[in-house]
Amino acid sequence: MTLKPPHPPTSLALTSQLTPLHQCSYLPDRAARLELIELAKDERLSTPIFSQFSRLGYRRSGQHLYRPVCFHCQRCISTRVVVNEFEPNRTQRKLWQKSHEMDVVITACDDADESHFMLYARYICARHSDGDMYPPNLQGFKQFLQYSFTQSFFMEFWLHDELVMVAVCDQLDDGISAVYTFYDPDATINSLGTLAILTQIDYVKRLGLPYLYLGFWVPDSDKMAYKSRFYPSELLINQQWYRFDEAVTAAQVEPLLQQAIKAHYLNMWNTT
Repeated sequence: MTLKPPHPPTSLALTSQLTPLHQCSYLPDRAARLELIELAKDERLSTPIFSQFSRLGYRRSGQHLYRPVCFHCQRCISTRVVVNEFEPNRTQRKLWQKSHEMDVVITACDDADESHFMLYARYICARHSDGDMYPPNLQGFKQFLQYSFTQSFFMEFWLHDELVMVAVCDQLDDGISAVYTFYDPDATINSLGTLAILTQIDYVKRLGLPYLYLGFWVPDSDKMAYKSRFYPSELLINQQWYRFDEAVTAAQVEPLLQQAIKAHYLNMWNTT
């Protein structure tokens, strides 16, 4: 199936705002703040413009663009996989073989129906009952995953005519951005999240594009550790992309983070 073409780009005057300080969802002992850009439901960003935002470290959530602006921490690091040089490890190869049991279908976000929401609701209740998306509701699902101001799509995974996983993706001019993945918590195939990433890597390769954007990797967060298993990777630190040919570690990025923090406060000192 082919994706729907994006709407014609419109001329927009985008304005950003900073959220109040709040508890970080990745590192609960730290405070966090986001830069937030909200688009109206009828406003669109062309794929090239949205791709520029992605290269600057922004993510999409529904009709919002956002990125962390925690200059004292800087541990939410945008990461992307260099897909043409990615070589799966033994565990990933065995899992990839299981993908042949499944049918993968690309559909438009606008085509989401009750089956998508019910799968999402089961996933949230089973895996994220302590998060801010619990309890799941239909309006929240639409605002978070169905509404989009750019060219977005659902990557559906079907097993024996049953929908078992959905990976929500944004099309970029240099790859795709993995927005969110939800799946059947009782599925017989393990490691479905990893399987979704392997499928997304393969999809980007088939498009002839260089990157899969995986969102933020947080060195000190165990639940983000899986992102370091896909490499070569590039990490955005202090608005510069750094390449890592092996699984990146917290010790490797710590000097770069300290340099970024120091540069920020030196710049503040010099401009006051």
